[in-house]
This record gives sequence, structure tokens and C-alpha cells, in this order.
Amino acid sequence: MTDTAAALAETRRVLRPSGRLALAVWGAPERNPFFALVAVSMIRHGHVPPPGPAGPPVFCLADPERTTALLNAAGFADVRTEEVPVRFSLPDVDGYLSFVADTGGPLGLVLRGLPEARRADVRADLEDSFPRFAAERGYELPGVALCAVAS
Repeated sequence: MTDTAAALAETRRVLRPSGRLALAVWGAPERNPFFALVAVSMIRHGHVPPPGPAGPPVFCLADPERTTALLNAAGFADVRTEEVPVRFSLPDVDGYLSFVADTGGPLGLVLRGLPEARRADVRADLEDSFPRFAAERGYELPGVALCAVAS
């Protein structure tokens, strides 16, 4: 959403009077290494620009207080938020890269378009980062989603 406040206000406007909004967004980047690991590497190697002062757009609603304030300002009432932990189980770094390339939105598009040598640089960074996420069968990368409901 380019203008989050306007998008939420329009959502409230078109919602039936007794309607409810439910949304799920990603929590803070530092609590979502699934996204942060590849993003940091791609920024470091110059494949994507660093995020602006407001942070990466995918995390624009990561703060529960900000999300609540935006929903209230848009005309929603009875706003409730809850953080929900998530885990991504992956067999190895190549499985992670494939998953990100297929589902990672703008990062995935850039990753898919990298020449093999540039992708190998990202892979090497991930090989260094992944051991701390070792699990019995591969790797488990933790994350946090922020869920909200409002009427």
C-alpha cells in the first residue's frame, strides 16, 4: 500500500456497517530472519537498495501500536492485535533460496533474475548465517506475524 492510512480508510468506507476487518502482516524485520537474511545479503551486494527511513514496505504495519492507531484513525473500533509466532522449516539453503525466489515478492523477482555468480554470493552469505537455525531435519527459521481484527 503506497498510502497505508488512505487504504485503510477506504477499506472502512466500503465495508458494511456491521462488517469486520481481519488482517495478518509481518512483524518487525529483526524478528523475521526468514526475510531479513536474504534481504541483508542482497542489500550488501548491491542487488536491492536499502530500505527508506520508514523501513521496508512489507513491514509497514509491523508495529502493533502503529497498526492500532492507523485502524482507529481510519474509523475502525474495537481494534485487537496479536502477535503469532511462525516457523519456516527448510531442508537446506538451496531450498530456502528456491522458496524465496518463488514467494518472496520483489526480493524473489530480483533473486530469480540474478546471474548465477551473483546468486552464489548471496548463497555464501546464507551458508554463514544458517547454522544458528539448525534443526533435527534441516533448518527452522522463526518469524512473527501480527494479526489484527477490527469492526
